[in-house]
Amino acid sequence: MNFVLGLIFVTAMWIGTVVYVGRMERREHFSIRLALCVGGFYALAAAFIVLFSKNFMMLSVLWRIIGMPILVVFIYVCWNLSVSLCLYYAMWAFMSWQLMCELWIGIIMIIQPFAEKELKWQAIIGLFIFFIVNLIIGFTIARWMPEDGKEKIGPRQLFSALVIFTAFEVVGYAIGKEEVGPADGKWMIIYLTQLLLMVILYLQSELFKKSAMRQELAVMNMLWKKEQEQYELSRENIAIINQKCHDLKHQIRAIRNMSKEEINAYLEEMEDSIKIYESIVKSGNEVLDTILTEKSLYCKEREITVSCVADGSQMGFINTIDLYAILGNALDNAIEAVEKFKHEEKRQIDVMIYRQQQFLVMNIINPTKERLVYEKELPKTTKADRYHHGFGLKSIQYMVKKYDGFLNISEEDGCFSLKILIPIPSEAST
Repeated sequence: MNFVLGLIFVTAMWIGTVVYVGRMERREHFSIRLALCVGGFYALAAAFIVLFSKNFMMLSVLWRIIGMPILVVFIYVCWNLSVSLCLYYAMWAFMSWQLMCELWIGIIMIIQPFAEKELKWQAIIGLFIFFIVNLIIGFTIARWMPEDGKEKIGPRQLFSALVIFTAFEVVGYAIGKEEVGPADGKWMIIYLTQLLLMVILYLQSELFKKSAMRQELAVMNMLWKKEQEQYELSRENIAIINQKCHDLKHQIRAIRNMSKEEINAYLEEMEDSIKIYESIVKSGNEVLDTILTEKSLYCKEREITVSCVADGSQMGFINTIDLYAILGNALDNAIEAVEKFKHEEKRQIDVMIYRQQQFLVMNIINPTKERLVYEKELPKTTKADRYHHGFGLKSIQYMVKKYDGFLNISEEDGCFSLKILIPIPSEAST
């Protein structure tokens, strides 16, 4: 086997791998890691090509045995992915590479009787096949599979993928036998079988992705229903507080007829009631008042300062429960963040709600104790149970998109800022 053809043969493997994982999160010192891996990759490949240059069948079998572990290590060293994800993407890269190589070898075997010594044309054909196929994969499968650069692989999905990969390799061993060539009808059947197995692997990936989306949507619907129940309960509580404060007006009149000791005791009770009334926010929107008052009362008990500048007059176009879910989740996240601080000056939350041109702006700012880790453009939950937590910001994002709005998250000078912009409909403006 010509040394140049051998290098093209193995180069296509790691380039095809990069096509699949290139968008993933990279590890620190990525360039150095990549250079070392590629250097070691070429050194090992060159040794194999030299040792088995006269026995292509042996080279093909051995490279298939060690190729997968090499790809898994290569991905794990250079990209910040779990072992299961590295194995999954290595299977995709290896199967794609194998199909391209088999197609290349098949074409070479067809043209060999006509151009037996034209190695230059064999190399050109190989480069053309690898370039075109990898280009197609890069704009189709590799782009469709991961969601925002990352995806999760569960044990069931990984196991079923390994079964498909094993079947693919068993079929691929038959196509490597010398007696099976492109001129033989068996070669086409085997090759189409491999293509079908790869299609099955892709369909399996899509089915598991849709299943995960259904589970996430079910959790979000459950959270939405809980928000609806919580809002109704909060509205009733605020109504009771308002009634209590209203009764104080009548009770003040009775004070004049009491003794001095009774007056002092009653005034203390009134003072506590008035402190509760101070937490009630009047923004011009009943829903917003309910949310802000509920959270203010909660924060007052925990010595958290909430600074609020809110104009709720432009929020009427947002559904009651949607608005409660958006602001309720945003404030809950802010409260959870500042509760980690012991010093009072850090236990502060700023809430600003106003109109800017044709947009309703909701901005919640709070100090954060540590830099957050992001996944799919949203911060990961810091709680251990990720299955039952971490849906607050996803719920906000879902609700904001429902109104064609935008969600912007930023960290600066130790402060976390959540800014929501929702276009105000023309009929709501008028």
